[in-house]
Amino acid sequence: FVDFTADWCVTCQVNERVALADPAVRSALARPDVAALRADWTARDARIAAELARYGRSGVPLYVVEPRGGEPILLPEVLTPRLVLDALGPAPKPGETP
Repeated sequence: FVDFTADWCVTCQVNERVALADPAVRSALARPDVAALRADWTARDARIAAELARYGRSGVPLYVVEPRGGEPILLPEVLTPRLVLDALGPAPKPGETP
């Protein structure tokens, strides 16, 4: 899960409070089969701009779930906890390979 964000992005801040800070989402992002990354574009870093462009975007917010062996899932600009949880999918069962 990659969270492309910036301090000056109002939508990013709302998504952080409404969806990403949700206890169920925080728990899902902490699972061993999930790598949660934040790409902070506050200073408009060229490397982050290049990644945004790779996904066809010119700015933030952008939320990407990259399933192992699957195509990237681009989430909408406005998140809900359910959108994030559905994109991450269920946790692997004990003994399953993530």
